[in-house]
Amino acid sequence: MKTGRTLTELAMEIERQQSSKRDLLACTKDLEVVFDAGISKDVGLRFPGDIPDTDIGDIAHQQIGQHTGIPAGYYNKMRSEAPGLLADNVNEWFRKYPAKRVVRTLDNKARAFLSDGYRPLEHADLAESIMPVLFELKLEIMSCEITERRLYIKAVDERIKKDVPSGRKIGDGSHVFFDTCSPAIIVSNSEVGLGMLSVETGIFTKVCTNLATIAEGGMKRRHVGARHELTDGEHMRALLTDETKRATDKAIWLQVRDVVKGAFDEVRFTQATQKLAAMGEQKIEGDPIKTIDLAAKRWTLNDGERNSVLKHLIEGGDLSRYGVFNAVTRTAQDSPDYDRATELEKLGGKIIELPRQEWQELALAA
Repeated sequence: MKTGRTLTELAMEIERQQSSKRDLLACTKDLEVVFDAGISKDVGLRFPGDIPDTDIGDIAHQQIGQHTGIPAGYYNKMRSEAPGLLADNVNEWFRKYPAKRVVRTLDNKARAFLSDGYRPLEHADLAESIMPVLFELKLEIMSCEITERRLYIKAVDERIKKDVPSGRKIGDGSHVFFDTCSPAIIVSNSEVGLGMLSVETGIFTKVCTNLATIAEGGMKRRHVGARHELTDGEHMRALLTDETKRATDKAIWLQVRDVVKGAFDEVRFTQATQKLAAMGEQKIEGDPIKTIDLAAKRWTLNDGERNSVLKHLIEGGDLSRYGVFNAVTRTAQDSPDYDRATELEKLGGKIIELPRQEWQELALAA
């Protein structure tokens, strides 16, 4: 499992961001993308009234491009090579098709450009809701991080353990290596429109300290609510105060707490470990390199990830479905990007749930 910040560092960053961020509702005809070659090489965003111009973050740039219908390749080319032209293009579409948008700012930067129906569910409220439950359940918080895209908290119940036979054997095959597994929970949230608030279950394998996210169990909640309105003659306004948000979202956070409390279902965990045990007997019967090449293509692994998976598969000496599972989840630790590492952990869960026929296609690759 890829480690991120300490729990104390996470709490400090959440608190810092909570005091710095701001949500603004405005019509695009009253917004302006601006460029001053003497000040910056990138464009900024200008609001009506006395709010200072802000920089535009990468995520907000992507969302502005999607909103205006400018193809991503052309948008990025203008941004890097002709920012003045980008400003003219965006402003033309802002005015031609006016629409209300929620602009989320942090540290004087527009970090998200979202629909007027976007319902903010804050990292601070999520942490405040679940941390007491995690401590009450005596869970080990193994990893947590806050990126530009998402907040992550990953915890394991090490009081629940099952020894699972892996695909590795020695001697005449009667001696089997075991891996000790425990149930895990992965809580994540995006404040910038890149995914839902989610509580997911997982399996933590202790030998390699790997994590795999399991599709079953948990909950997901979309950031959708009533559309925000501007009154006649109003060009822009700040959204609800934190106190109002908390009161409105109280039912959601109570549901999250209940799901977290019920996430460590031993029956579901036992079923998952049984699937893991069966994977050890499902051997790679073709060329292991071809198996990983085909897997990389199907699962959209880049060259570095493909090489890392192959390296860990060979080093592990386990040419089975279990070995591929371990190689993929181990590769997550190598990823320099925490978001991508989490995606690879989810891929580990998909390997567990992979239909046998699809595994056979990989195993027989030659």
